[in-house]
Amino acid sequence: MFVMFSAAAGDYFIDGSAYDSLTEALDSVPQNPGAVTLKISMDNIKEIDNKIHLPSDRNIKEFILIKSDDSADVSLPEIERICANGVPLTIGEGIVLEYASIYGGACVSGKTASLKSSSLTISGTVGFVFGGGFAENGGRSEVTETSVTLTKTGTAYYEIFGGGHAFGRGSRVFSENTAVQIEGTADYVLGGGFAEAGGLSECTQTNVTTSEESGISVALFSGGSASGKTSLSTVGNAKAVVSGKANWAFSGDFAFGGGETRLEHASRLEILPTGSAEIAYMGSFSSDTGSDAYVNTSELMSCGQTGQILQNGQSANSGKVRTLVKALFPCEDNE
Repeated sequence: MFVMFSAAAGDYFIDGSAYDSLTEALDSVPQNPGAVTLKISMDNIKEIDNKIHLPSDRNIKEFILIKSDDSADVSLPEIERICANGVPLTIGEGIVLEYASIYGGACVSGKTASLKSSSLTISGTVGFVFGGGFAENGGRSEVTETSVTLTKTGTAYYEIFGGGHAFGRGSRVFSENTAVQIEGTADYVLGGGFAEAGGLSECTQTNVTTSEESGISVALFSGGSASGKTSLSTVGNAKAVVSGKANWAFSGDFAFGGGETRLEHASRLEILPTGSAEIAYMGSFSSDTGSDAYVNTSELMSCGQTGQILQNGQSANSGKVRTLVKALFPCEDNE
């Protein structure tokens, strides 16, 4: 593969044309390189790594992946996972990772990793985005503060999560605060994390903000998601502020396939004057037998165009939804 590191004065530069893979090029990065910009093109690809881990022991200030000057879009369908390990990561315009999961935190299997912060900026095209880390085989991945930004040129084919991804019994991901900023387009956007196949996702506070230019084609959730028996996603407090377009907008979580979600305290959904939603729900979405979605308190303020407001969540295929306390705020009282 043709790989070239290029950056402004004071940051790291390397001509990596001799390297056969992204991993081999990353291994050459020295200590304290500053910001590293990796330029790639489709011209001389030799080998693609399925899973890529940014070095966590080099004190990299920022890592930016972009296509080479004047080159066509770079499509890398072979990449399944990129783990930033807490290094601020930018996926540039023209980079297409349609099947990849991008993680801001550490990816662990049977181990524990704890990071103070993560930052992801997506200006290209990706499959899934997680502000936190990935844990499997009983591992635990924690990121205290997560930040995910989908810029105006960015596209997420599937889902964006503010938190991490826990897969399998005994696996756990945790984030104290998540921040998701949507300016581009995505199918699903969730402020919390994802618990799957018996995993546990925990978030203390989640925040989602969408700009006027943004578009969410399927659904926005202020909380997290759980899929599979014994999977559990918990969120303390959640907030979503919509300035763009959303199809469905939920103040709560998304439980399916027998998973359980719990929004323990308050969730708030605000649709601003420039925002719109076909349906706004004061609760969660629960689909499939055994799925259970609980919200303690749901708050909704709609100042934009809302086709329908439902003072409950939505259930399908015998899923269970519960919202204990509901508060609908008139727009004029909150201006």
